[in-house]
Amino acid sequence: MEKPKGPAAGYTTATCGWRALLLPQLNRQSLYVYGSEMAVEKECMRQLQSGVFVIHPFSPMRSYYIMCMMAITFLNLIGIPMEIAFLDGHSGLVWEGFNVFSDTLFLIDVALNFRMGIITEDCEEAILDIKRIRVSYLRTWFIPDVIAAFPIGYILLFADLQYNNDDNPSKTNKMMRILMFVRILSLIRLARVSRLVRFFNEVEKVSNANLEVVRLFFRILSLFMMIFPPVSLERLHPNATVIVKYSWGVFRALSQMIALSYGSMDAPTNYVEMWIVMVSMVSGCIMYTVLVANATTMIANVDPAAKEYKSKMSRLEHYMTFMKLPPELQLRINNYYQARYGGKWFHEKDVMNTVSSGSERGTAGT
Repeated sequence: MEKPKGPAAGYTTATCGWRALLLPQLNRQSLYVYGSEMAVEKECMRQLQSGVFVIHPFSPMRSYYIMCMMAITFLNLIGIPMEIAFLDGHSGLVWEGFNVFSDTLFLIDVALNFRMGIITEDCEEAILDIKRIRVSYLRTWFIPDVIAAFPIGYILLFADLQYNNDDNPSKTNKMMRILMFVRILSLIRLARVSRLVRFFNEVEKVSNANLEVVRLFFRILSLFMMIFPPVSLERLHPNATVIVKYSWGVFRALSQMIALSYGSMDAPTNYVEMWIVMVSMVSGCIMYTVLVANATTMIANVDPAAKEYKSKMSRLEHYMTFMKLPPELQLRINNYYQARYGGKWFHEKDVMNTVSSGSERGTAGT
């Protein structure tokens, strides 16, 4: 049975106050790492006894925070190319406010990562020591995060106020476009998507190679979305809004990458556009095939032990129905299998035959 999400028993907001948001919650992921509810409660006690402000990697606060940062990152993925290509330095108050808000969140993210607990593949418990967290972050993601959090939004806002009354509009627009182009550095944070998606139960066990195919597909698609000549969009939709032009650009790039059509009624008009279309079709067709193959493999290999357990239970239920066993006995048998195997079915003898004798004795002793 699926464990409900929430703080571990005895460590709720009523008993621990706001610090309950920093403690590990009881869900599939924490149970998968720690093994039992008692171990999760011991982890809560260990963090409370430390007495320092550290966000546990399995806490509700980190889950909400990660989802918020994912949403902001993907909004920047769409907004930054659109701003560079179509707005010409006249983005408006709402857009500038969103840029400032995004830069503020990225700066806060850099500071919070020094207080963010770490869980590693070879570690049986979360790292909550401030010094170890600081050293690990400085050695890994600190420099990319600082580059991505560079406050371009503030600089654009101040530059807009400074050059608002300038007599040379062409110089002003050129400066604003250069500054907006620097905002592409914020997309460095998309490299962390492979780590963020681990919070989803079905994707957390997928290898990084599968996710790399997805990221590569969208990188190539983004490149072809940005290299289309603006003249063709202006010719097709001279008086259209930015959203309409951007939508047609995405449609043309996506149509060509999946080899559906040219994305418009007209064929390529010159050899440059013809080569762009051919390269996008070939690369898109290859990436589309690889993406579908990896997605199929990913779905087929997600949690094989749980699938085996469901298959065994389905056969057992058919057998009990065929034998016309009493409902009370069927319920007892189902409860036994649930308590005995916990929703996972492993061939223990086959697994133990593949390990060394020392490891087998150590496993038998636990």
